[in-house]
Amino acid sequence: MMFVNLAHTLASSMLLVVFIFADPSLIMEKTAFGGKDELSSIKYCFNFKWGSQGSADGQFLRPHDVNFDSKGYVYVSDRDRNDIQKFTPNGTFLMKWGSEGDKAGQFNVPYSIEIDPSDNIYVVDRGNDRIQKFDENGTFVKQWDRPEKINGTDQEFGSQEDMVIDQKTGVMYITDTGNELVVKLDRNFSYILEWGSDDGKASNERGKFNHPHGIDVDSKGYVYVNELENPRIQKFNENGIFVKQWGSEGKGPGEFTPLLEHLEVDSKRDMIFMVDGALNPRIQVFDTDGNFTTSIGTSGTGNGQLSKPEHVNIDSSGNVYVVDRGNQRMQVFSPC
Repeated sequence: MMFVNLAHTLASSMLLVVFIFADPSLIMEKTAFGGKDELSSIKYCFNFKWGSQGSADGQFLRPHDVNFDSKGYVYVSDRDRNDIQKFTPNGTFLMKWGSEGDKAGQFNVPYSIEIDPSDNIYVVDRGNDRIQKFDENGTFVKQWDRPEKINGTDQEFGSQEDMVIDQKTGVMYITDTGNELVVKLDRNFSYILEWGSDDGKASNERGKFNHPHGIDVDSKGYVYVNELENPRIQKFNENGIFVKQWGSEGKGPGEFTPLLEHLEVDSKRDMIFMVDGALNPRIQVFDTDGNFTTSIGTSGTGNGQLSKPEHVNIDSSGNVYVVDRGNQRMQVFSPC
């Protein structure tokens, strides 16, 4: 088992082997997309995995999201276990919290996890129509309920799907699928602005949404959104002004299948990782201009293969953690 802290040490000695023998289910080499070839060649190799199906500590039923705190600890939400599990970077179980219910600290389909610079943990508790805040030990701090108006407006959330905190400014962006909007809030959950639908209806027009799903920000504050019912990624500035979009339906580089899962931005390196979901289980990687750089994974149960992946995240060293939901496990890929 090759752990994260060994990946870079072994990278140079593995390089020739990777080019000759790399399993196509793991890696695709960088190709130019859209006429550009701006990034150096990037490849990711399977490193290690953990987890199996079950309700015991370290097991999963329907894992959904993954995130990291400032110390590198890993947090995984599980929609069917209704809990959050905390692991070391190498996958050793540390603790868990949560159970099914609607009381403080309980969950009904815990969805996305976001962590602020102070290691406070925010969980989109989808079935309870709320967002809960915890400290790094899983102690409940407070919650925001959907029936309450968003501070400073008459707007109510329709159905929260994903949220992200801009680590530089502290502002929050939430995909509100029920209203076909992105909502921007300050660190106190006070309303700043929203963009998307004017009437709550889905749209495939630029700057609007057909079930906004995943959301993240890059180092310059640009916001990226993918949609569940539209095979594209849209890029906006911090004021919600449309910048560009890319993607179309298909299975080639830079194309997406329907029912896209969630994107993640590696803001340290400004790379976008898009989970292509159950119909074409892979992770595509782009630069911030939408140029395809590489792909990770194909369908299967072996090491480096994926089944119904849902979320992805990237640690400070560039290791890619994938929620391999259909295989009830976490997989980690490292630069090689």
